[in-house]
Amino acid sequence: MPYQLITDANALADFCQQARLAPYLAIDTEFVRTRTYYAKLGLVQVRAAGQIALIDTVALVGADIQPLWELLRDSHTNLVIHAGGEDYEILSQQMGQIPTHVFDSQIAAAFAGSGDALGYAALVEQYTGMLVDKSQSRTDWMQRPLAPEQLDYAALDVDYLYDIYPTLREQVQAKGVYELVLAETAEHISRRAQSIPDEALYLFFGNAWQCSQEQLRVLRELLIWRQQRARRSDIPLSFVAKDHSLLEMARKPMNSVNALKAVVDLSPVTLRYNGDAIMAAIARGKASNDAIAPLQRLTDITHYKVTYAAVKARCDELAAELEISPGLVASRRQVNDLLHWLWQIPSEWQTRLPKPDLLSGWRGAKLEADLLQLVQR
Repeated sequence: MPYQLITDANALADFCQQARLAPYLAIDTEFVRTRTYYAKLGLVQVRAAGQIALIDTVALVGADIQPLWELLRDSHTNLVIHAGGEDYEILSQQMGQIPTHVFDSQIAAAFAGSGDALGYAALVEQYTGMLVDKSQSRTDWMQRPLAPEQLDYAALDVDYLYDIYPTLREQVQAKGVYELVLAETAEHISRRAQSIPDEALYLFFGNAWQCSQEQLRVLRELLIWRQQRARRSDIPLSFVAKDHSLLEMARKPMNSVNALKAVVDLSPVTLRYNGDAIMAAIARGKASNDAIAPLQRLTDITHYKVTYAAVKARCDELAAELEISPGLVASRRQVNDLLHWLWQIPSEWQTRLPKPDLLSGWRGAKLEADLLQLVQR
């Protein structure tokens, strides 16, 4: 289908007004996030019935782009997005909120039994028989001008999606899981809007169990420093310091900036410009004496295997009741997240942090009472 490249505010306002007449919209975004903390939005693609618009947010910088955000915020506008994880995040950054009236086609395909975590190309081939060229998926969406093949690629990401939606919707409705698809999409959106306070990052650090209590306090301060440094300079966390570098600094004696030179993969640039800040974070950790519970490797905790099996069995029972794949109720990660939350997250933090998946949303409504009883045995 022909598409319109929108680079000025008047054309955008006209399109958005016409798009409100469509029964639903297919949405996608193109962005770059290789050397920055925050994603840089390059395009927003929208198909509204017989129109496809490629909205050039780079060309529109400084222009009135509010008609687009108002269109997407409108609760009467149904949106269809495929695997919208990062799309939700970048829309939240741009709009100040994430649309809640969304049908995620990847989630719907999984609940329909068409395959878990289907990529867009696989979805299109399965539902239309067409092959989508994904060669432009790694392109630089901030460069200008965009080449015709880039624009064609971007347009196809919403063209087929618009046509597939009615079939997918009909399938999940016939299977009786349409409301679950919307609820699961809402869960994915909600997670993207949530954040962990800097002071609690250590609770979710993969190898924090290797630290003593004093080392854990140091690790906590180093994680706070890295997070704030990355946000302030808009660079990826790994550009500031890699996880294993932070762990080494927390666990080994670091008495001077010179000692940091021996830390594996700590870049000379970070050392040069942030050495004093790192040492200050380490000093804060050593000086603090607040109560901090040690963390254990989950699989080393007594009764882990038995409890894991019991939780997974109850989740599998629910999947059988709903006639959906067990993995759609609880993955290994989701079960482990539950056990980590109940066994290792201090109660004072539980009131401030997002609940794990199995205790929230539609899963929590059906499982919470049973799972709490199983885990607390």
